[in-house]
Amino acid sequence: MSDETRPYQPKIDRRTALIWVGAVGAAAAGGAGVVLYRDAIFPHAAAEGYGTDPKLNPPVKAPWPRLLSDDELQAAAVLADFILPASAAAPAASTLGVPDFIDEWVSAPYPDQIEDRPVIRDGLKALIPNVVRGDAARRKAALDALPRSTDAETRAFFQRFRALTIGAYYTTEAGFKDIGYIGNEPRAADPGPSAEVKAVIEERLKALGL
Repeated sequence: MSDETRPYQPKIDRRTALIWVGAVGAAAAGGAGVVLYRDAIFPHAAAEGYGTDPKLNPPVKAPWPRLLSDDELQAAAVLADFILPASAAAPAASTLGVPDFIDEWVSAPYPDQIEDRPVIRDGLKALIPNVVRGDAARRKAALDALPRSTDAETRAFFQRFRALTIGAYYTTEAGFKDIGYIGNEPRAADPGPSAEVKAVIEERLKALGL
């Protein structure tokens, strides 16, 4: 990576990353969740799942290795921050550890993750010469070209990586705050809908003749 970009260092432990994978998988499946199973043959040796009822409260040692090389992880960090850069209200994706989630996602030995693995890894490898080892101009040109690419494989990579990045980011507390989500917070009282909401409801009811 060039001197202009600070190398990414892993920020979240395996237990957190695994829970994150489950949360994003559940959201992507419309609540079905990631299917956790074992006794199957996967690309890396001795990799097993956790069974149908994983217990993630104790410290977790994942039974598979993380697969991304350091260069791939650095490319993931740059691309994640390109998709969700820091703003006045929210941190950049890499600050929250999204590259670690991506690494865990493509390393996990489950069907969806196995399907995504070559798409994500090949796409990241293609970015290394420009976004990891290139200067600022090469990095910017390579990143700016991704959303406009007409190459089917490049487009599939960017769309999938973007979906995973956004899905992971908005399952975090910082992501909740960024979109104004206020669930899971106790309230002493419920003020009910605002005057603006009531006005819209009244208007819609009148339009329906109610």
